[in-house]
Amino acid sequence: MEKITKFIKQKENILVFLLIVFSLLGSTLCITLSNGDELWAFQNVYKIYNGFQIYEDANVICTPLFFFVGNFIFHILGANFFVFRIYSIIIFSAFYFLTYKILRELKINRKISITFLLIIIMFGNFLLSRVMANYNSLALTFCLLGIYLLISRKTKLDKKGILIQSLICFCVAMTKQNIGLFYAIALAIIILVIKPKKKIKGVLEEVAILLFLSLIFLLFLNVNGLLSGFMNYCVLGIKQFATDNLALNWEYIIIVIPIILLNIFTSLFLVKKTNKVISEEEKYNLIILNSFAFFLVFIVFPIVNATHSFFAIYISLILLLYIVSIILNKVGINIAKYKLVTILMIGLILIDIFANIYMIVVWCQIIFNKDYYYEYSEPFYGSVVSEELYKNIENVTNYIEEKEQEGKNVIVFSSKAALYMVPLKESNGCYDLPFYGNFGTLDDEDIINDIRQRKNTIILIEKKNDDYIRWQEPEKVMEILENDLIFIGKIEEFNIYIP
Repeated sequence: MEKITKFIKQKENILVFLLIVFSLLGSTLCITLSNGDELWAFQNVYKIYNGFQIYEDANVICTPLFFFVGNFIFHILGANFFVFRIYSIIIFSAFYFLTYKILRELKINRKISITFLLIIIMFGNFLLSRVMANYNSLALTFCLLGIYLLISRKTKLDKKGILIQSLICFCVAMTKQNIGLFYAIALAIIILVIKPKKKIKGVLEEVAILLFLSLIFLLFLNVNGLLSGFMNYCVLGIKQFATDNLALNWEYIIIVIPIILLNIFTSLFLVKKTNKVISEEEKYNLIILNSFAFFLVFIVFPIVNATHSFFAIYISLILLLYIVSIILNKVGINIAKYKLVTILMIGLILIDIFANIYMIVVWCQIIFNKDYYYEYSEPFYGSVVSEELYKNIENVTNYIEEKEQEGKNVIVFSSKAALYMVPLKESNGCYDLPFYGNFGTLDDEDIINDIRQRKNTIILIEKKNDDYIRWQEPEKVMEILENDLIFIGKIEEFNIYIP
């Protein structure tokens, strides 16, 4: 037993990293292809891979780093869902491993850290990893890297440290602009609170570096003819996205707000009232974690759902665990010594391992079956596809190809457009993801007039029923088009119209 314990201590980082990777394999690979975030993110990366332009042919509403990295991976490993899910595993492996490293730098016991990590990973049936590769997870991975470097003191708030943190902030901003802004504000506050001398100079250094890097980025966009498209989708269209997609789910808000308030007030109490009890290092850590936790919580808006809420309070959960750890240590309670904690940790490890083994086996049985629908060279390879969906995709894409041979252009004016445009390797620009906020500066009237004036064009609009609710899609536009356009038939769940 002593040898095992010694081995675990010596190989701690490697063993935890391997556990994280294995925890992501089954839960990431064994996912059914569906009309959702993964498909939409894949579509935009796949468009770039096929030579289409971001911000022109792909209506991406955030900064491009996630898509550029995905395109790079596609060119190395191939462009399909299997590779895209490998991309997701890479992102979340770094995401969770940095979480673990932060916990250990906070001097949280190994057993507690592993238990907390497994709870986070498996929460909600592997909720976060099932979001798949996306700009939110990549941006927060960069955030965790910055926090780790500050907590571990590998970067201090001197000129070199501010440069490194500003570079990380820029990477966050290049992945998703609003998270980059939140990171920049949090970093500025940390500099003002912690830096003993020349606080304003430190903030100005951060701002200057970020402005310089942003100028280079804008120059890059301009040289490549992408600046107007970027301004259209990522700047001018954000107001529409934030207002028309606002969805306040109070079930999640009443969870988020108490955690934030509890962290703030408890931290203030520890820092101000008991400053003779907690150490300077603990004060330093509390300042850093609170600064990032408070501003990153705004990730939850405008779409307050389970995944956005979890991302939003992720740093807050780490902070809450740290606060509890500080309090328990001060009162002399070491919960890690109790057998129940060991049993819980081992139990979670076993559940995690067996769950992922089961999912990996199921996925392998599907993918390596001789009747599997796709080859490695096809974009949907690696995804679990129902027979019903496969036939649906085949029928609609065959219809589109037939009409294209007649000289017609077919627009699938639906969130499902990616199911058909991806295998066809085609693009209808912003109409491939017709969501409010994804049209840039186009308003309802602009969209309606554009479609009305199109020649040799066929429009597919999904029939509205009890199972299909138009949420992010422009319902008013779709209703007007249904009334104004000429109905000529049906294909699968779509009505067919011509202007």
